[in-house]
Amino acid sequence: MAERVVIKERVEVDPDQPLPEYDLPHAQAFAAIARREEHGELVAYVCDARVPFRVDDIEAVRGLTGSSMMRFVEWGVGAWAAARRRLPIVVYERPLGGRVAKAIGDTIEPMSEERIVRGLLTPAITILRDLSTRGVPHRAIRPDNLYFADTAKKQIMLGDLLTSPAGLNNPVFSETIEQGMADRAARGRGGVAEDLYSLGVCVVYLLLGRNPVHELGQVEMIERKINQGSYAALTGGARIQMNMMELLRGLLSDDPRERWSIREVELWIGGRRLTPKQAKLPAKAARPIVIAGREYENVRSAADALARNWLVAGEVVRGNDFDNWLRRSLSDDKLIEAVNKVLGNHAAVQGASEGDSPRLITRACMALDPSAPIRHKGFAAHIDGVGTALALDFDREDVRQKVSDFINGRFVGLWMSLQARTRSDLAELYSLYDKLPMLLNQTGSGFGLERVLYETNPTIHCRSPLIEHLYVTRIEELVPALERAAGNRDRGGRPMDRHIASFAVARSPDVDERFVRPLSGNDQTGTDHILAALALLARVQAMTKNGPAPALAAWFVDLMKSAVNGFHNLKQRKAIEVTIARAAETGHLLELQSIYGDTKAVQRDQQGYSRAMQEHQHCGAQVQQLSIELQNRDHMATELGEQVAAVISGVIGSVGSTGIIIMFML
Repeated sequence: MAERVVIKERVEVDPDQPLPEYDLPHAQAFAAIARREEHGELVAYVCDARVPFRVDDIEAVRGLTGSSMMRFVEWGVGAWAAARRRLPIVVYERPLGGRVAKAIGDTIEPMSEERIVRGLLTPAITILRDLSTRGVPHRAIRPDNLYFADTAKKQIMLGDLLTSPAGLNNPVFSETIEQGMADRAARGRGGVAEDLYSLGVCVVYLLLGRNPVHELGQVEMIERKINQGSYAALTGGARIQMNMMELLRGLLSDDPRERWSIREVELWIGGRRLTPKQAKLPAKAARPIVIAGREYENVRSAADALARNWLVAGEVVRGNDFDNWLRRSLSDDKLIEAVNKVLGNHAAVQGASEGDSPRLITRACMALDPSAPIRHKGFAAHIDGVGTALALDFDREDVRQKVSDFINGRFVGLWMSLQARTRSDLAELYSLYDKLPMLLNQTGSGFGLERVLYETNPTIHCRSPLIEHLYVTRIEELVPALERAAGNRDRGGRPMDRHIASFAVARSPDVDERFVRPLSGNDQTGTDHILAALALLARVQAMTKNGPAPALAAWFVDLMKSAVNGFHNLKQRKAIEVTIARAAETGHLLELQSIYGDTKAVQRDQQGYSRAMQEHQHCGAQVQQLSIELQNRDHMATELGEQVAAVISGVIGSVGSTGIIIMFML
């Protein structure tokens, strides 16, 4: 029996009571109970750590009451024993009537107009207005995320919006053309206009009791919406009452300027009736253009085809047929002006190198369909969805390459200049994209795609293998997490990697690039790299004031043993070891840094060592000279002995000879 997980002393989650009927694509449901407050039955969603959840929207959703959307209760990060890690958990009040549809392809009993208006539309518009005033889109409105609020199954509520990125789990038929064109993970945040469109899709589903187009793939669904209009494509020729037709044409308008607002839906609910809007389809060209063997009759479908067939589209854009098609078959002066602005004249297009074809195609698609996502080398993304795409698939090399190419293409400024209207939050992203290429193309720790990951995802957790399982999302949690990692027997390596460096500099204004650049030195295995890591973490610990870290300090002491052993003066080495041990016990990394960073001590030791070496060499020279002199003294003694012997022999010989002569003379 697993221990219950407590969330902020308010909620207990029972790991032994899964609720599979409430599972979401990226979160498992479990039973939960409130400790103090009066709540009904609760459902706790244990989120997938690989999928960023919408933590920034939690406080805005907190406090929303009523039965028009699942009521948020609490959230937190808890230790989930089954996964052997910490995971984010989001808790809601449990809907009493269960799901409306278990899957988007399910067939249910069709609902009457009155039941839909009273049971879904009226409460949904109320909660969308509340969310809109708080600056939060729902972006998870789809048939399998609708629930019956009561056991009688009369009122329908919207489901969870927090456990995954905006729009990620919506099928392409539930998304507008612009959102559906983007890669699922790169759809971006969107807004209330996208929510109203998705609400219209749900109304169609409830009216018909089925989804006529759920089996269509992304490409075919987008083509139908472009060529037929969303209303015709989604209703599949089914007969719709005139009254509901008016509502659906308003909600499913493909022109955001004509799509009904919350106010217009409220007026319709109140009894105001208007003439149903006819779908505004793109103008057909006088003759089609051929792309990858297929004919396309309008600008939007042609742009979509160019983006999907980018490997061969360069020849199309350079060709005379493309230029003639634009200028003679479409008769759209504004379009031609946009193409000239983006691509230049046809001679310039024809003169572009083959290697520049991907950029040429991307720019052509932006000119032809400015409201579509930016599409480059098979990657289609709204600019506020690039970070999510990178976070979801950071370990995939193809995604990493696509995101790198997208950023280095510097398309955002041009795309924004083509927009008829720009959201203020997207305008703020322009300055970020302006600096991303510089951060991306530096190779050292604290830069590269890791830095891009944390700059474009301000709330995701640190992905370092050392601490990923601890789900660290704030800079204040970094040193305590590394302290826990330092206590593991198999910790290995060092308490620093590319993710930790990038996370620290992206999350804290107190850690600037001066602290990460030394990590990029040529010596990635020596003490300089260790000292740079120590300096960065000491800075974090000092600024966050989150207590001592003795195990982490001891880790650095182990790593720096070779540097300490490099001291030549044994007394000085022993004194430093004692000082280091005391500093490590305090757990304050700044104290360690000041010891290891004491260059004067190193200089004194080096100078003393140099003097000792000089004295040693001098003494050695003296010893050698004495040895030479001793060797010379033996030689001189031998020579002198020989000379003395010769003289003595001579003297004796002379005396002997003289004696003989004298005797002879006598």
